[in-house]
Amino acid sequence: MFEPSTPLSTLLARAAGQQPAALQAALDRVSEFPSPAQAQLTGLLLDPAGRQFTEEFLDSWWADAGRRQRLLQTASPDREVIIGSGVHAAVYAAVRVQRGFAKPLVLERGTRVGGTFALTGRPAFYLNSRNRRGVSGIAGDQGADLNYLPGAPVQAADLSMREYQPNTDLGLAVRLALAQYADVVTEAEVAGVDEDGLGVQLDIAGADPVFAGRVIDARGLGDPRDQQWADGVTICTFEQFMRRMAGVWPLRGVRRVAVIGGGDCGKCAVESCLGLAPPPVAGLDRVEQVDWYAPGLPDRCKPWRREVRGRYQSIGRYLRPDRRGTRRLMVLPRASRPVGLPGQGLVDGRGYDLVVVCTGYAERRLPGLGFEDFTPYAIPGGPVVAAAHDELPVWRVGPHARLGFCGREYRDGLADNPGNAVAVFRTVPNTAALAATLTAPPSF
Repeated sequence: MFEPSTPLSTLLARAAGQQPAALQAALDRVSEFPSPAQAQLTGLLLDPAGRQFTEEFLDSWWADAGRRQRLLQTASPDREVIIGSGVHAAVYAAVRVQRGFAKPLVLERGTRVGGTFALTGRPAFYLNSRNRRGVSGIAGDQGADLNYLPGAPVQAADLSMREYQPNTDLGLAVRLALAQYADVVTEAEVAGVDEDGLGVQLDIAGADPVFAGRVIDARGLGDPRDQQWADGVTICTFEQFMRRMAGVWPLRGVRRVAVIGGGDCGKCAVESCLGLAPPPVAGLDRVEQVDWYAPGLPDRCKPWRREVRGRYQSIGRYLRPDRRGTRRLMVLPRASRPVGLPGQGLVDGRGYDLVVVCTGYAERRLPGLGFEDFTPYAIPGGPVVAAAHDELPVWRVGPHARLGFCGREYRDGLADNPGNAVAVFRTVPNTAALAATLTAPPSF
C-alpha cells in the first residue's frame, strides 16, 4: 500500500482544508486508483487551484534553508547521491526505495526542482509524445504510455486528456516522485568529485563536501550551447524564453522575432510566437513576423506537411502566404549567430525585438566526471542501460549517458529520428533497470 511521505502527507492535510472540487470528485472513484492517497493527489492536481497550491507548497518545502542544511549533514559513505533533479533522478529514486533501499539524496544546483519539464510552474510548451495510458513502451506501441515514470505516485497521463500534454503534467509527476522517494537539496551545485575510500567525495560550491557510497549523475542534456550570447532580455535561451512565456504579458512590445535552431526546442519556441503553445497568464500581444534560422527544415507548407511529423503539423500553415502574398513565418535555411544591441538583437544584419537561441545543449564539465572516464554499462544478462565510471562508483543515466542506438532500435526504426536518442520512452526504462539491479554500495 502506498504511504505518502512526510512532504506529501503534509500537502494532502493542508489541501483537504481547501476542499478543491476535483479532489472530492476523485474520491468518488477511489477504487480505480492504487491507493486512496494517490486518488487524493490526482484529484488535487486536476483542480487548477489545487495544482497551483501543490506547486507553491513543494517550492516552499524544498526552499527551507534549515531543512537543506540538515539533509547535507546526513550525507555519508552509506548513502546514494543523485546529481540533478529531473526525470531520471525521480525514476532512480522511486525504483530504489521500492526495492527496499534508503532514500537517495538529490542535489539540485538551482532553486526549481523537476528538470526541464518542470521548468515553469504554468504550462509553457507541449510534450512531443501523445498522451496515452499504459506502462513503459516504445513509440508506435499503442498500449504504451511514452511518458510513464516507473514507481511515480501519479503519472502524467492521469492529469490531462489532451492529445499532447503541457510540460507541467510531466513536471508535476517528476516533482511528486521526488517528494515521495528522495531527500532533495536545492542550491547545491556540485563543483567536482574525487575518490574517498570506497566511496565518493562531492565538492559543493560554497558548502562543505558531501560523501556518498554511490553517485548517480543525472544532469540531463546539459546547459544551452550558446548561452553566452543570451542576455535574458532581447536574446534568450529556450529556458529563459519559456519562463518568460509562463509569465504576464510575455510578448508585450515584441513584433519581430528570430528563432535560431530547428530542433524540438526551436519548434516549441516558434509555436509560442504563433499562438500555438499553451497561453500565458495574460497575453494580448501578437508577433507579426517570425524569422526561423533553421537549416534542413522545409520552407513551404506542402513540403512541411509531407516531411515533418504530426506533432508540429500546425506550424506548416503559417508557411503559406496570405491574400496579400505575405507570410508571418519565414524559414531561412542557414545557421546564424545573434549580436546583442541596446534594445534589440541582430541576426544576419536584421534587427529583432527578441531572439530565441535554440541551438542544442553541451555538457558542463565537472572535475572527476569527464565523459572519457566512463564506459557503457550493461545489467547482468541484459542490455546497456547506463555509463559506469572506470574507477569510481558513479553512473551516468538518461541523456547524460549518451547511449547510442542498438541493433534492435535500428531495426524498429527508432534510430530514424535522432531525437529519439534522448526520448523519455527510450531512456527511462534503462534508468529503472539500473536502479532495480544495482546492489548496495560496498560501504552500506
